[in-house]
Amino acid sequence: MRAMPESLPFLEEAQRGLVRHFGLAEFRPGQAPVINSVLSGNNTVVVMPTGAGKSLCYQLPATMLPGLTLVVSPLIALMKDQVEQLTARGIPATYINSSLSDLERAERMRRVRMREYKLLYVAPERFRSARFLEAVTELGVDLFAVDEAHCISQWGHDFRPDYALLGQVRKRLRPPRTVALTATATPEVREDIVRVLLMKDPRVFTQGFDRPNLFLEVMNVGGDEERREACAQLAARGGSGIVYCSTRKAAESVHAALLTRKVRAVLYHAGMDVEARKRAQDDFMSAKEAVAVATNAFGMGIDKPDIRFVAHANIPKAVEAYYQEIGRAGRDGGPASAVLLFNHADVYTQERLIEGSHPSEAVMADVWNVLQAEGDFERGVHALAARVGSSEFEVSAALKVFEREGLLERGGRGEGEYNLTLTEKASGTHPHADDARRLLKSLLETFPLGRQSTTELPILARRTGLSSEEVRHALGLLEKSGAVVVRKPFVGRTLRALKQGAFRDLELDLSRVREQERRSLLSLKRMTDYAYTQRCRRAFILRYFGELDADTVCGKCDRCAGTMMPRLSRTSSARSAPSTAGTPVLEYSELASTELRRWRKDLARDLGIAPFIIFNDATLLGLSSALPVDREAFLAVKGTGESRWERFGPKVVEICLMARAAGHEPQAVPFTPPKVRKARARRASTSE
Repeated sequence: MRAMPESLPFLEEAQRGLVRHFGLAEFRPGQAPVINSVLSGNNTVVVMPTGAGKSLCYQLPATMLPGLTLVVSPLIALMKDQVEQLTARGIPATYINSSLSDLERAERMRRVRMREYKLLYVAPERFRSARFLEAVTELGVDLFAVDEAHCISQWGHDFRPDYALLGQVRKRLRPPRTVALTATATPEVREDIVRVLLMKDPRVFTQGFDRPNLFLEVMNVGGDEERREACAQLAARGGSGIVYCSTRKAAESVHAALLTRKVRAVLYHAGMDVEARKRAQDDFMSAKEAVAVATNAFGMGIDKPDIRFVAHANIPKAVEAYYQEIGRAGRDGGPASAVLLFNHADVYTQERLIEGSHPSEAVMADVWNVLQAEGDFERGVHALAARVGSSEFEVSAALKVFEREGLLERGGRGEGEYNLTLTEKASGTHPHADDARRLLKSLLETFPLGRQSTTELPILARRTGLSSEEVRHALGLLEKSGAVVVRKPFVGRTLRALKQGAFRDLELDLSRVREQERRSLLSLKRMTDYAYTQRCRRAFILRYFGELDADTVCGKCDRCAGTMMPRLSRTSSARSAPSTAGTPVLEYSELASTELRRWRKDLARDLGIAPFIIFNDATLLGLSSALPVDREAFLAVKGTGESRWERFGPKVVEICLMARAAGHEPQAVPFTPPKVRKARARRASTSE
């Protein structure tokens, strides 16, 4: 790959465009060489930290090039935000995605053909449409920009199969220049980006990953109460902050706890409706001191410079995800903190999430059988998951596999009609809430008692003068009081199998799913290593991203400078929390762990039982750490026993011998990992 160019022939013209279109006086570090490379017609790979200004690296060239810039972006919300910002600056831009109606998409494509836009944002899934691909090919693309390019790589923390097809899309479009941008890419991921996009001799720009104003810390917590107290202490320091949680339920719990402690906190996760998420984001962005409690759905496009801390209430799934999220703190250059609240039980939660997003063959077969029996399934993923006795997470992942293999299509979205029936109680009900009173009055004036009627949320909002969110809340209150029976609309998309026949006849190759699962578990292992490291945390991250010459002592992490977090008042559960100071670190053979889990999963399926009945996760971890090769060593691991030795011992020893032959050594287990709540037997037998 070529070295970065020394001369910048387009710099003067680019600086004029920077002032004219974006109102900025100067480039941020690293932007000018990238923009010059793009304008020079080079294929370019850009790795810049979060907040370094990657978007400008294709937005500014787009204003200077004569034709269309086609931008691939993974999130609808991010597209919308960027298009709104560009439009506000007078730069003609638009997006085409599944949030638009058919008529809206057709109108925007008409304007694209009329060359009314400089930038067009699309999700990678848009290229499944042969008509769309043909249209933009005929039109011609001057610049093909791939944002969040780490999604291309199966080694990346956020792999998306449709990103892996962009190389063939690029080959069809034949753009004179391509730029791929990401904030988080290890050397492996960078190589994948170049390979998958079929780039020849690209210029690669890698800006330093170090954020010296961020103080890195890991704090051990013994349970949810300590977790909540730590979040409250961080908020008490002042300034804005973000608390990331691994699940919606965890986010709701932390959010409620902060509100009871008088912290100005907003909640954000993908389960909330669009209006509620937008309101939460606007409140967070406009307040001087506010805390956003969110899942990883929050953050893309968030550019608030004065965020003073980012806390992770649960361990992230990969170092890349962690680095990207903590990079949202301290963008103003002021001091900021990145705190990971760590309990090893959270590792098991992430493992279950990873396994759930890579569905077993049994779940795949169950989903396929329901789709075969139903024809068009119109009740949504939630209902489908209930039918097969599995989680929505697993079922959604199974549907994505079928869709990728061309075996499934999703129809148009539901019409959004509510079915309402006013009961006899309605006329005698007197709600306390003003919104509910206004809505009930309108319903009584419009609909007869006892007869089912259909209406839509916007119609009710217009009649009552309430917002859609207020109407939805008022309907809930009236439903609880018994005044109205509500059947909510199906707002998802119809699911339809495109082939008839038994699952076994599909002959699906799930090896790619299993390989991605293995890689995801390995990424989680690396993130766990960060939590347990006894050395400089900053050096750990920098070396992870390929900066091998990083200083071994930074003075700005808890390993080098001591903890910045105060001691928690609750210590009753501290004994159950793993300590990284003065306690041996739990180490285990990743190879043995992977093989033991695979064997347990296969055996559980054959026996028709839940996997934890064979060995629970804690015992499996103990076996992969001790690597027993005889009866005595096997029985020394907590959770085994004589009967398990008779039934399972020989196979466990066989796996442990293989791990030892690969160079793995037995390690002491210094603590018993916290127990994790077991899933229902039916679900566990299909997902483990």
